Amino acid sequence: MRKIKSLPLDLRPRERLIKYGAEVLSLEELLAVILITGNKLSPLSQISTKISSLIQKNINLKDELSKLKIGQSKTAQILAAVELGKRLFSQDIITLNSDKQILGLSYEIINQKKESILCFYLNGRGEIIQKELVAVGSLNQANILPRDIFGLIKNLPITSIILVHNHPSGNLKPSKEDLVFTKRIKLAGDILGIKLLGHYIVSHKGCRKIAFSC
Repeated sequence: MRKIKSLPLDLRPRERLIKYGAEVLSLEELLAVILITGNKLSPLSQISTKISSLIQKNINLKDELSKLKIGQSKTAQILAAVELGKRLFSQDIITLNSDKQILGLSYEIINQKKESILCFYLNGRGEIIQKELVAVGSLNQANILPRDIFGLIKNLPITSIILVHNHPSGNLKPSKEDLVFTKRIKLAGDILGIKLLGHYIVSHKGCRKIAFSC
């Protein structure tokens, strides 16, 4: 993770949380929002990454946090947040239900200078079980094959997908290549029994779904 202050304002964890909701933030970003600042030894992004790794291990978190020298206050904040999460935990899988949420979850490609394509893989309950950057390059140049997108169905209980790609120009109108690509992937999905729920274009101007026949 880059230094938080070096990120554009709309990509910073706190601003993204306010705009899109907490569910679109990674664990490191949520920790950065809780901690607010780093310390003299490490920037906030580095501390958040270290703590994220610790939380996912079966260890004594309190003892490990003391080694990071983040102070009693920040240690207490993290321990309280982790305990709160354990008590309220019901599910850890995100369900996509709005264009705004899709835009928030596609933050890493919005400001890219090249077209980049994300694929969200969903199970039968409409929950995201995987998110992959499947290609970088315009749709007519990336030589994307259906197998590049559907390769994961062998290992995961995938029943549908959502595609998202960015337009560096900011223009949300689908190009001819966008329409052809969408149709090709939909047909491939139909053959494999995987439904294409949507193909979205994102940019700093917002999000737009490409219309196609179901």
